[in-house]
Amino acid sequence: MHIWLDKRPEAVRGSADAARMRKVAGILPGLLAVGVGLGGCASPGPPLPPSLDLPAVVAANEFTATRIGDTVALHWTTATRTTDKLLIAGPITAVVCRATPSAAPGRPTPARSATPCSPVARRVVTPGPSDAVDPLPAELTAGPPRLLAYRVELLNAKGHSAGPSAPVFAAAGEAPPPAQDFHAEATKPGALLRWRQQAGSGEAVELTRTAVEATPVAATSARKSPTGLPGEAKEPAESRFQAGPADMGGTLDRTVQIGHTYTYTAQRVLTVQVGGQKLELRSTPSAAVTVPVRDVFPPEVPAGLVAVPAFAGESESHHPAMDLSWEPDIEPRVAGYRVYRREGESGAWRRLAGDLVPVPAYRDAAVAAGHTYTYRVSAVSGAGNESAPGADVTETAPAQ
Repeated sequence: MHIWLDKRPEAVRGSADAARMRKVAGILPGLLAVGVGLGGCASPGPPLPPSLDLPAVVAANEFTATRIGDTVALHWTTATRTTDKLLIAGPITAVVCRATPSAAPGRPTPARSATPCSPVARRVVTPGPSDAVDPLPAELTAGPPRLLAYRVELLNAKGHSAGPSAPVFAAAGEAPPPAQDFHAEATKPGALLRWRQQAGSGEAVELTRTAVEATPVAATSARKSPTGLPGEAKEPAESRFQAGPADMGGTLDRTVQIGHTYTYTAQRVLTVQVGGQKLELRSTPSAAVTVPVRDVFPPEVPAGLVAVPAFAGESESHHPAMDLSWEPDIEPRVAGYRVYRREGESGAWRRLAGDLVPVPAYRDAAVAAGHTYTYRVSAVSGAGNESAPGADVTETAPAQ
């Protein structure tokens, strides 16, 4: 083994070391530049897989199943994008399946069930609201309420999907019978709806109302809305309401507006608890009935008429008069009042004042001193419908 010893003087060795350091310093920036350049050309990572073009799974809150008669109406929202957040470009096929999971009474039904889910509907759909109907077989439309579970799966043009939706539930079993003898008529308080009552059935009756026509109310009418208040919200085109918690055989819809025409349908609804699910069994809707609500009803009869003898005119030339007052009619349709008078017990009734009296008070200054007069008052709506007269009041004009 040979060991080389640097026997150069220390000054020489130091000078050589300094030269080597200067050489390394000159090379280092170039190496760093090469390293940076190599880093800029480095691979950005593993390539992304191509899109599978799978429609997104229908969300649980966008899928419903409603039992109506012997069918189940299904509604969902078909996705507009794929699972890769890309717009769906091809046709979508929706496949709806039905299962009959067994669940002990009062026990919750698991979201995932081992019960087979058999296809019951297959149709081509477009992104957005989608519907299907499942006509139930006879064995599922009889007997006590039982649980049905539905799922919907969206397939792309190649028949592939991202999987089925979470289940939604409906009730099998016997549905309530339709509402019989359903009819309606317009009355002064509102639209009166009637049907054949089924007392003790435990079913409620749900009514669907659709506004089909709005005829402008006469310009002189004071009733522009249900309350007569300006700026009131426009009524919805369709609304639903229940006729009480049980079947009473009829109800009154007080929210109708004069000058509008409405159609109504009635549907019996039975609410049940099956497998921890609160579900509804609905009858088929009744035939629709049409109710035009027109301003043909007179206002309420004025009440509380009082006649008080008085004097009219200046203090030096005063003459007898009769002051009348009565309770105001709070109906917003009332445009004014008509005052009638007859003299004695058998005189003819004569209308006082050519125009409607706008307030619930009137002074009759055309009376003779010491004569007896009888008065009555009626109310008139903006459409010209006049009420029956109120109770008569008889009084004698004061003597001068």
